[in-house]
Amino acid sequence: MKTPALASIVVTLFVSAAAGQVVTDRNREDALRHYRTGEEALHHENYPGAEKAFQAAVKLDPLLDLAHYGLGQVYMATKRYSDAVRAFVRCKEANATMAAEALHDETAYQRRLDDHIRALEDAKHGYEMGIARTANTPATILRLDTQIKQLEYQRHRGAERPEGTPAWISIALGSAYFRNNAMADAEREYREALKAEPNLGEAHNNLAVVCMLTGRYEEAALELDAAEKAGFRVNPQFKDDLKAKMKG
Repeated sequence: MKTPALASIVVTLFVSAAAGQVVTDRNREDALRHYRTGEEALHHENYPGAEKAFQAAVKLDPLLDLAHYGLGQVYMATKRYSDAVRAFVRCKEANATMAAEALHDETAYQRRLDDHIRALEDAKHGYEMGIARTANTPATILRLDTQIKQLEYQRHRGAERPEGTPAWISIALGSAYFRNNAMADAEREYREALKAEPNLGEAHNNLAVVCMLTGRYEEAALELDAAEKAGFRVNPQFKDDLKAKMKG
């Protein structure tokens, strides 16, 4: 748990990084509007449009973690993995700073969470109603629903017991590190995701891949088993490859 003094330092550092920007209510509203535009563009694989919208959002509100996350997705999709790492790190920092701010002004923190939840719900509703339906719609809805549930959990939890990074951020950052061949960093983030959600099948599966690639076959098998028990659909080829490795 962060102490109030530490929380103050975290907030100060992030504000300094944003060039002392004062984020007004209008800034936040406009940032969320750009975020929604970016989300729709991303869903339709309009990566230049999505990148432009998300960049506009974070310029207006550096603490809009959803927009940093969106930028990370754009960079992953366009194979700019180093940029993706930086975007997801900023997402993680923004999320941590918001939690730290709650110790100073919980009302503002709750209002910000409400705004983020509404933005996600608006996007999810559009996809569910078929307004922007594509082949990616089911996966997009699942991602948005996961983010909504995590934010609602934070909303009800309040500022008394601030937690670590939400699993959806750690998973994304871990995958960006993995694509950069930074296995130790990827493993750290996947384990961080499991601290937040111990039964997260995707994290167990991704950790199994890292363990196999780094020669820890028994550990990989345990993580693979945990992924399947959590209901995650493991790639059959991966299972066969691991079995072959274990047989020598």
